Amino acid sequence: MTVTPAMLGASQALRDMLWPFEFTVTDNQSHGPVWIDVTALQPFEVVGQNGSGGVFALVGDIKHVLHLTSEGQAGIVAASLQEFLELVVEHPWWEQIASACDGDVAAMRAMLDDEGADLDADAIDNDPAIETNRPLLQQQLGLGIPADPFGLLHHALVTLGAAYDLRDLDGQPMEPLFAA
Repeated sequence: MTVTPAMLGASQALRDMLWPFEFTVTDNQSHGPVWIDVTALQPFEVVGQNGSGGVFALVGDIKHVLHLTSEGQAGIVAASLQEFLELVVEHPWWEQIASACDGDVAAMRAMLDDEGADLDADAIDNDPAIETNRPLLQQQLGLGIPADPFGLLHHALVTLGAAYDLRDLDGQPMEPLFAA
């Protein structure tokens, strides 16, 4: 099964289960304009946002996942919506690791090994629905558990992201999510 925006939008139960993972399902019409020049990113389809106002969108014919932060940073974070949701559902604190390690793949892998269990326990303490919803989402959406989640994130940031010229509405280059 391949996860699609239509699939997420059609099910209130799925939308509710994703909320504790800092992913609120939305679309272009509901979200409204974004703060990036989308001309070179067409088709551009907003699929979600996080609690701080950041946006997740599918871009181009390949539908890579672009993350735009509310602070004006941007970057490709996954090859597909499926891959992105596998990261988010299994590691809801993914941004914390990526930010702390500035996108360095070896450091992200080490931090996952050293602190992943504690980060997960903290996330579940903050919202126990994570523990309940994780296996349900994995089953209902056919989500796997990524063997190397931060290797995939790094690949998206560096390799896939290199194909996109991300610019703000004034034509200035967007600040990258992480140095990677």
